[in-house]
Amino acid sequence: MLDSSVAIASMKPAEAGHADALAFLERARAAVAAGAAQVLAPPELWLEVYVAEQRLATSRRGAPAAASALGGLEVELVAPADEGAVTEFLALLTKRLRGRRPFANATDLVYLWAAHRTDATVVTLDEGLLKYHGVVCDVTRPQHARLA
Repeated sequence: MLDSSVAIASMKPAEAGHADALAFLERARAAVAAGAAQVLAPPELWLEVYVAEQRLATSRRGAPAAASALGGLEVELVAPADEGAVTEFLALLTKRLRGRRPFANATDLVYLWAAHRTDATVVTLDEGLLKYHGVVCDVTRPQHARLA
């Protein structure tokens, strides 16, 4: 499960995790092309990355736009079929948290839900999301992610 933080860090050379994000995306492209892995994400990924790309393009003041962080990467989108899929997940998350940690923000919840639904690991650079490792799914950094 690809979190947008990885794609966004790959576009920002000064960002912490930039090199790890670039390396992971290249490994992911190669693994997907070889049929050895698939990259999953909720539809929010495209929106988050697009907004970040647009902000970078306008902040460069006439500099050529960088290639899309997701260019050449086949991403399978995961979306809920109905409200029940989400409410069941939220009940499970609440049960497993037992008051230990607050809920993540709504966007983080979407990534956690999608990973839980597909039995995937969330690959992220988001410190807040990393705190949810093992609650409903695995969560890891790009340099630790296994493909295939």
